[in-house]
Amino acid sequence: MPRRTQIMVVGCGMFGASLALALSASGHDVIVMDMQEDAFDQLGDDFDGETITGDGRSALMLQECGADRISHLVAATGDDASNLLIAELASEILGIHHVLPLIDDDSLVEILEDMGITPICPHRICEEEFFHLTSLRRMEDVL
Repeated sequence: MPRRTQIMVVGCGMFGASLALALSASGHDVIVMDMQEDAFDQLGDDFDGETITGDGRSALMLQECGADRISHLVAATGDDASNLLIAELASEILGIHHVLPLIDDDSLVEILEDMGITPICPHRICEEEFFHLTSLRRMEDVL
């Protein structure tokens, strides 16, 4: 039987909870961290992972929660600056190979890309999907 992927999701808002549920349902080992214990209510009874109340902006907290055994970390708090910090800690200090921060600010997206970290940028994803669904072409694709 293949080894299950170990993933940590920091932030249990709408995106974090939805992602954690999908990952858990797909058979992955999932740890969800949030500073608010009641945030875990969004996970419901079908969630088959671990929940930890704590601050993901702390390298010590991430280490105590098993960062050494995870292969992927998704920083999905509601704050771009926090997600940037979590991504830096996870990648640079803890050596987690696959770090994916949720980022809305284009200037932070560029900083992360320069660091070799691939951000999840909702408006860029929606824009790409729009062009895909409509079969419209971008001006830069035409030139």
